[in-house]
Amino acid sequence: MRSRREFLAVAVGAAASQGFAATMVRMRRIGWLTAQRAGSLTTYLEALRQGLAEQKIAEGQSVEILYRYGDDELGRVPEMARDLVAKEVELLIVQGAAIPAVLKLDLPVPIVFVTSADPIAAGFAKSLTEPIGNCTGVTFMGFEFLGKRLELLREILPRARHVTVLGNPMHPGSDIERASSEAAGRRLGISVDFIATLTSDTLEAARPALARIRPDAISLLPDGFAIAHHQAIMAIAADLKIPVMSGWPVFAHAGALCTYGPRLPQVYRRVAYYVARILNGAKPADLPIERPSQFELILNQRTARAFNLTFPRAILARADEVIE
Repeated sequence: MRSRREFLAVAVGAAASQGFAATMVRMRRIGWLTAQRAGSLTTYLEALRQGLAEQKIAEGQSVEILYRYGDDELGRVPEMARDLVAKEVELLIVQGAAIPAVLKLDLPVPIVFVTSADPIAAGFAKSLTEPIGNCTGVTFMGFEFLGKRLELLREILPRARHVTVLGNPMHPGSDIERASSEAAGRRLGISVDFIATLTSDTLEAARPALARIRPDAISLLPDGFAIAHHQAIMAIAADLKIPVMSGWPVFAHAGALCTYGPRLPQVYRRVAYYVARILNGAKPADLPIERPSQFELILNQRTARAFNLTFPRAILARADEVIE
């Protein structure tokens, strides 16, 4: 029969062995990759982390996230993607303009994307229920938003008869968004024209064109270029005294009259659902791509006052946020 001392020694040894084995279990590792700067995505990364926590995935405990930012240099993306794969990530979360560059690499890890583009037009999927290859994810794009914004403009600015749409024609789905805007304009009696803004040079060239056209408002298509250059866009609009409407909150906070579009933090929280499913063994091809399901209206009272406009009470009642 073992003595008490022998029993304790065995017990302590077993506990130590279990503790050592636990430390040898490698924390699961995933990658985050974007061509943008870190500061432009802080709010959305926090939403992603909240989503991961809701999925019982704790950064720094059950999973390690390796972050890579291109600092607005798209050419850096392939090298960063290969580096993450070399560091043995189990999957990649890829954001925005980096997605096509990463998919071309045909990497041996699943990819969860978050994009403002139409994934079908971009070639990421045959349909929302049929992702192509080893990827799936979420899209911000909703073609109905353009018509809703023009309806809002008609309520806020009843005299509006002419709207100029600024957008990147190379952004997948922009042709459908443009057509949707034109169809809504015809229905509302508003003429709609389009100015392509896909580079800094074309954006600056838009200034004299807008000065000549003098639209009643500018409607911005949601693409990465617009986000990256939102301050320059708003400066041009302010100089020409033309109100702006868009789909992303950053524009309302930069001086747009109003924004209506997807609730972006909620979209990023949904990315965590895909991460959890894939880490638990699901295949990307079996996970349909999601479109936005929650939307928000943000009004800028300062801008309205600057244009001698008053938001109707009905619109104020529907607003999710009013910037005073």
